[in-house]
Amino acid sequence: MKDSNFDFIWLLRLITRQYKLLIIISLLTILTSSLVSIFLIEEKFSSSVIIYPTTTNSVSQALLIEHNPYRKDILEFGEEEEAEQLLQILNSDEMRDSIINKFDLYNHYNISQNETFHKTMIHTLYKGSVKIQKTKFNSIRITVMDKNPIIAANIANSYLSLMDVVISRIKHNRATQALSILQNRKELLYKERNLTQDSLQEFRLNGIISITAQTERLTEQYAIALAANNLSGASRIKKELDKLALHAGKHDMLLRKSYHIEDELSAIEFEVDRVRVDANYILENKFIINKAYPSDKKSQPIRSVIVLGSLMSVLFLSILFLSILESSMYLKK
Repeated sequence: MKDSNFDFIWLLRLITRQYKLLIIISLLTILTSSLVSIFLIEEKFSSSVIIYPTTTNSVSQALLIEHNPYRKDILEFGEEEEAEQLLQILNSDEMRDSIINKFDLYNHYNISQNETFHKTMIHTLYKGSVKIQKTKFNSIRITVMDKNPIIAANIANSYLSLMDVVISRIKHNRATQALSILQNRKELLYKERNLTQDSLQEFRLNGIISITAQTERLTEQYAIALAANNLSGASRIKKELDKLALHAGKHDMLLRKSYHIEDELSAIEFEVDRVRVDANYILENKFIINKAYPSDKKSQPIRSVIVLGSLMSVLFLSILFLSILESSMYLKK
């Protein structure tokens, strides 16, 4: 405890002896850091937008399909899962490159595209200027800092429109693939339906239309003929029943296949309509809480923080240097 008190008193005595030097160093530090913050550090203005994700962006799922167990309220704010998905899209290379090209950021940042690492340079500056973060309330904040407050606000607001463009392109590409698959399947089913109907037509030409109904009717007539002792009539009816029995299996199989094809074609037609609606009609993928506006007050640099931080650092190093210097002189003596 005595050593600690002794060290502290010794340090106070050192500061007291060297206070003039420390004051001069402090004044020089304040002057230098102020000049650096004014002339060497570029001023930047901040603008931000806040959005919430939606629960769904599918028009058909939200509006057209009745009794859909996966149906979600289009007016409901999205939860964490939707926020994470939207965050991935906002941080995608396509979004970044679209912003860079739209605002010609190469010229804005004075980067020549002839330089070897021009892409690395522009991506580094872009990453330092644009921050996309999820808040604790599951909303997403997009903050842009730039030397021009108007450009900062325009870049932040451009995310709102470009986001829907990118999502729509992704959905359109997937919808195009789905429509191609459905169209191929539909054409194959049409061919199978035509073949099935041709085979059924052959049975119809031979008098076979409905196995069940015809069998019931002929059986009834056969019983009446036998009861009336009409053996010739009964014999003709028996031949008709034998013909039905011979072709019943194949006819019923083709009929069931025909029903199955029609059901699948109906389902495909519904799915084609649904996919086309999702491809051609767009629901916004976000709820806009705050739009960005040009700031009238700079965000960087904060000169008071720079000056205070520089002053504390320089004073600490100066006192440390003086203490080491005095200790070394004391040891020499």
